[in-house]
Amino acid sequence: MAKKKCPPPEPSGAPAWMVTYGDMMTLLLTFFVLIVSFSSTEVIKFRAAMESLREGLGVMPSMNNAIPMTYLRNMQDQARQAEEVVEEVVEMQEQNSALEFIEVYNTPQGVRLILSDSLLFNSGSADLTPIFQDLLVRLGDMISKRSFDLIRVEGHTDDVPINTPRYPSNWELSASRAVQVVKYLAANSEIPPQKMSGVGYGEYRPRSTNDTPAGRARNRRVEIFLEFAEPLAPEAAARGYYP
Repeated sequence: MAKKKCPPPEPSGAPAWMVTYGDMMTLLLTFFVLIVSFSSTEVIKFRAAMESLREGLGVMPSMNNAIPMTYLRNMQDQARQAEEVVEEVVEMQEQNSALEFIEVYNTPQGVRLILSDSLLFNSGSADLTPIFQDLLVRLGDMISKRSFDLIRVEGHTDDVPINTPRYPSNWELSASRAVQVVKYLAANSEIPPQKMSGVGYGEYRPRSTNDTPAGRARNRRVEIFLEFAEPLAPEAAARGYYP
């Protein structure tokens, strides 16, 4: 009588399909880790791509607290507007070498303009020179075309004391210069006045040493901040970001 054959032994370990599935999940994880590693310089585009991927996979933002697409688009638009202002100012400087004293930077809030030159005001005065007035008209036209939420003007001086009936100290001088810039922009541009403000810091926020003429010249300045209500992602403002 023939012996019964024993059934072949069951394969040990996980089923073959599970191994394939596990490999696929590992590859996907590696893929997303790689994307994250590059996202430090393109965070806005990365977030938009992730949102599109979630929608493609059928995962709705309301289900996982994802950042709304409208917010991402708004961030992209703000970054674009800030970059346009920087590019336009640089183009102005290329066309007119006399404007090289203007510094322009992207910031997490928008754009920072630094104007430090004796052509802006006469010594000890807050009256705008004709050259500065012409420049403010051009800047006002540029700013009014964008949707900045706040235009803040800061006045700064060196530490050389001043004591006149009109300006008892550098506080008054710096504040008056900032206010004169605000008033001129309000009167000669389409920037809504409610978006603008002026503040004076006197000599107390120097950019450089006051021990040399060159250092004092850098400290005598007006700074114009063009800001959005919602800060941009730091990575979006990385290029040219000021120290």
